[in-house]
Amino acid sequence: MDDQSTLPGAQPPDHEPSRRELRPARLVLFGVALVLLIWFAVANLQDVQIHFWVSTAGAPLIVVIVISGFLGAAASNLWSWLRRRRRAGEPGGG
Repeated sequence: MDDQSTLPGAQPPDHEPSRRELRPARLVLFGVALVLLIWFAVANLQDVQIHFWVSTAGAPLIVVIVISGFLGAAASNLWSWLRRRRRAGEPGGG
């Protein structure tokens, strides 16, 4: 039997997926999140009161949901960027 795993000096396969391998999964998750966000926004068209620290404003809930989604995506991207930047600055980090 010529199984590669039984050869002397054979290395076990690296099980950590690369960024390229994760790309389709990330796109699918992004697509699902986007569809859910749009579905939720369209299902909530009523006007709501938004309370800020010093004032109050009224807006359709769909606008609040869309703005919240964009702010959440921006915060997530900023967090990822900061983590990558910190790892790049670490000794031995890649």
